[in-house]
Amino acid sequence: MKTEKRSTMLKAITTLLLLIFLPAFVLAQSDKPRPMRIGVIGPETGEQAVYGLKTLAGASVAVKEINSKGGILGKKIELFNYDDKNTRSGAVNAAIKLIEEHKVIGIIAAPTGWSSFGPLFAANDSKTLYITAGTRRKLGRSGNFIFRNSLPDNLAAEGTIAYCADKLGYKRYAIITAVENDFSLQLTAYFKKAVFDKKAVVAAEVFTGSGYSGYKDALAEIKQKSKGQIDAIIYTGSSKEGAEIVEEARNQGLNAPLIGGSDLMSSELWEIGKDSVVGTIVYNSFAIDSKSKEAAGFIELYKKEKGENPDATAALAYDAVMLLSEAVKKAKTTDTIKVREAMLSLKGFRGATGAISFGIGGEPLKHPFVFRLEKKDSAYSFNLVDEK
Repeated sequence: MKTEKRSTMLKAITTLLLLIFLPAFVLAQSDKPRPMRIGVIGPETGEQAVYGLKTLAGASVAVKEINSKGGILGKKIELFNYDDKNTRSGAVNAAIKLIEEHKVIGIIAAPTGWSSFGPLFAANDSKTLYITAGTRRKLGRSGNFIFRNSLPDNLAAEGTIAYCADKLGYKRYAIITAVENDFSLQLTAYFKKAVFDKKAVVAAEVFTGSGYSGYKDALAEIKQKSKGQIDAIIYTGSSKEGAEIVEEARNQGLNAPLIGGSDLMSSELWEIGKDSVVGTIVYNSFAIDSKSKEAAGFIELYKKEKGENPDATAALAYDAVMLLSEAVKKAKTTDTIKVREAMLSLKGFRGATGAISFGIGGEPLKHPFVFRLEKKDSAYSFNLVDEK
C-alpha cells in the first residue's frame, strides 16, 4: 500500500514539475523556420491503444505519400511518434520531446482525452500547430495554434436533417434524449435547432433515464402527443438503446425510421433490432464508399500499406497531415506563425474525409457523410446516401 501511495505521489509531483517548468522549455522556441518534421501523440499501448495506433497509421500513410512525390518545398517529411499511454504526464512529456528535441512544425494527436488536451499549453505557448484528429470537444478557445479536423456535431446534425427534409420530405419529428448521457443532451440540442432551421416540427419530445419511465411509456407519450403522425424518431443515445426503442415503436404501431449520430452506427443496432431498424439514418465523419477521388486514393494507399480498410480515426489523421502540409506549401516556409495563418486561410480543402475550411477560433467547417441502414441477402450494412 505504501509503495502504491509513493508511486501515485511521484506521478503527481512529476506532472506538477512539468507544468511549473514547462515555460522554460517552450520559451526556447523562436519564430524562425523549423525542420520539416511532424509529430504524432497517442496511446500505442493499453486499453485506448487502437486510437493511437490508427492515428499513427493514417499519419504514416500521408507522410509516405507526400515523400513519394518529393516532399514539401523540396524536403522530405520526418515523422516522430510517442506512446503517451493515455496519461497526462505521458502526453505532456511527449509534446516536450517533439517540441524541444525534434523541433516539429506540428503535432497530430489521437482523439483520446489526454492526447487531445494534455499538451495544449506546451503546443500553443511554443507556437507549434496542434491538430487533434477526431475529438468531439471544441478546442478553439484553447489557443491560436490549436486545431481539430473532426466533424462538428452541430454541423453533422444540420446536414443530416437537411438531407431528411430536402431529399426525403420529412417534416415531423419525435425526439428522444438519454438524460444521463451528456453527449445525448448536447446532440439533441443540435438536432432540434436543425429541425427548426428547416421550418420543420418537433411533434413530440420525451426523455429516458433515471427518474423517467421506460421506453414503452415514452413511445406511448410520443404516439399520444403526435397523434401517430411522425416522419422520423431522432434518438441521440447508444445503438443498444436505439434498437430497443425502435422495437418498442414497432410494437406500438409507429413505423417511422430512426435518425441519430455516429454512436448508432454499430452492428449492435441490427443485432438487437433486426429488420425493425432497417432505414435508420445516421451521420459519420468518413465513408469507406465515398465517391471522392481523395477518399478513394487514400483508401487504396492505406489498404496497400496496412492490409485492411481504414477507419475514421486513420482517415482524420491522414487528413490532418495533408492539411498541415498544404498550409506549409501555401506559407512557403516552416515558420509556424505563417503556417498557422495559411492553415486558417484554407478554404474547401478536399481530403479523405471531405472538404474542410476553418471558421472562428479555428473550428472546422465540414459536411457529414449520411448513411442509411439497408438489408440485402440477409446482410445489414450502412450505405452512403449523401456527401458533399
